[in-house]
Amino acid sequence: MPDPSDPENAGSVSTFCRASADLAGSIAVPGGRELRFPLAPFLGLVGVTNTGATPLNSVPPGPFGGNMDVKDLVAGTSLYLPVQVDGAGLFLGDPHFAQGHGEVALTALEAPLRATLRATVLPAAESRALLGLLRRPLGETPEHWIVLGLHRDLNEAFREAVREALRVLADLYEVPTEIGYAYLSAAADFVVSQVVDDVKGVHCLIRKSDFGAWT
Repeated sequence: MPDPSDPENAGSVSTFCRASADLAGSIAVPGGRELRFPLAPFLGLVGVTNTGATPLNSVPPGPFGGNMDVKDLVAGTSLYLPVQVDGAGLFLGDPHFAQGHGEVALTALEAPLRATLRATVLPAAESRALLGLLRRPLGETPEHWIVLGLHRDLNEAFREAVREALRVLADLYEVPTEIGYAYLSAAADFVVSQVVDDVKGVHCLIRKSDFGAWT
């Protein structure tokens, strides 16, 4: 008999949640109880027009952005995307009220949002001075740089996140590769962003405060 606790046997999982004015979510549990958790609204999908003439599905993320589902990119944060083509458009969506790292049941707390964004095109020289050689999405919060690795193979997504984190340390702070590896292993957090898209995501959180007044 199939084990009901095995995620492979869970099937489609969907339930209604409540959202309160104090930014808390709740899920009813049998016996009159409820699970409560904080809300942190964000857009799971932000991207720019990709290269190539073949139309692409907007779900799998890539160097152009897309459905990255990085829960840390909430209000007050920035996302840098390398422009792929002249006159590139910007697309966004997949709003969440809350999501756990991994989004293991395919959906999180999905809900409508009205988002206000500011889009800025950075000239190449300004982008290079601020971000180094940007070739894939890069997030920024007041506390962290958020480095992404994206690949169909989760192990390779992790490797890509490490490589990109080393690139950020070298370009932004002139940290040699061997020192960068040591620092990432000792002090940085690598998190599975999501495993539900065809392309999986891993992101690394690099604390800005660890570099003090470095320029």
